[in-house]
Amino acid sequence: MKTSTVLVLVAFVVMGMDMAYAWLPVHTTQQKRGACPEVRRGQFGICVEACSGDQSCPREKKCCSNGCGHVCTAPVFKKGDFGRHVKHGKDLDKHV
Repeated sequence: MKTSTVLVLVAFVVMGMDMAYAWLPVHTTQQKRGACPEVRRGQFGICVEACSGDQSCPREKKCCSNGCGHVCTAPVFKKGDFGRHVKHGKDLDKHV
């Protein structure tokens, strides 16, 4: 075989490996702080999958459902998200 033919075949193999790597699933275990905003009943957003997990969103944004698809959204924080102890919606740091 000629050198140019070998180089072309190597290029195709490398491109195929790159494309196969691009289709590997992303790790969804990496979660960012906060929670996704609640989607109200009857509320629908654009039907597009713009993200595939929190790690695919920039900065502090999370990958959240918008009622039809998933988009990067600013998270919401509950009282317990900043160091207070909360169990089932009750603030355990309050003295009753």
